[in-house]
Amino acid sequence: MEKDTRTKLIAAATRLFAEKGYEGVSIRELAQQAGVNSALISYHFSGKEGLYTAVLENQFTMMLELADRILHNSLTPEQKIREYAVTVLSIHQSSPTLIRFLYSELFHPSPCFEVITQRFLAKIFQTLALSFTEGIAKGQFRPDLNVENAVISLAGIMNFYFIARPLTQNLVAGSEAGAQAYIEQALEIFLAGIRRGNKDG
Repeated sequence: MEKDTRTKLIAAATRLFAEKGYEGVSIRELAQQAGVNSALISYHFSGKEGLYTAVLENQFTMMLELADRILHNSLTPEQKIREYAVTVLSIHQSSPTLIRFLYSELFHPSPCFEVITQRFLAKIFQTLALSFTEGIAKGQFRPDLNVENAVISLAGIMNFYFIARPLTQNLVAGSEAGAQAYIEQALEIFLAGIRRGNKDG
């Protein structure tokens, strides 16, 4: 029963926080949406901030799983980058609210911002940085590649399609096939730019 109540609260909070942001949602509204007594939010999550943290953890856990998969599978540096790109597409398709939370935290940080960035985003950043560093060391990526900039560029390219959807939906096809075609093309352009060419020796 307790697990069911927690699940209801997280599901309701995910919808409301994604739509209105952290500051725009009240405890009373959260309880009404979940169909439970508002006191249960304090009981299960120690208040609104705890519930919001649980929602963010639920959303961003997939990033931790991706980082672990990249780190512990026997993949080449390029395969690791491809795994990241394919999984980013899958994550956005299965959890369309994730990009709203990411966007909201970037531009309107909540009290949970530091925890989320340190625990989740920093992990995937470090994992990708290791992949680029490995690629340079093995002579697969260009030696002048700035690793930190490469990580930021890759993350930006892979996520921009989903961030920009509200702006571009009337300009380009917004289907899942369109998202996959974008990811595939963007990834090939990115990889072509970082691979070590003949002129690099």
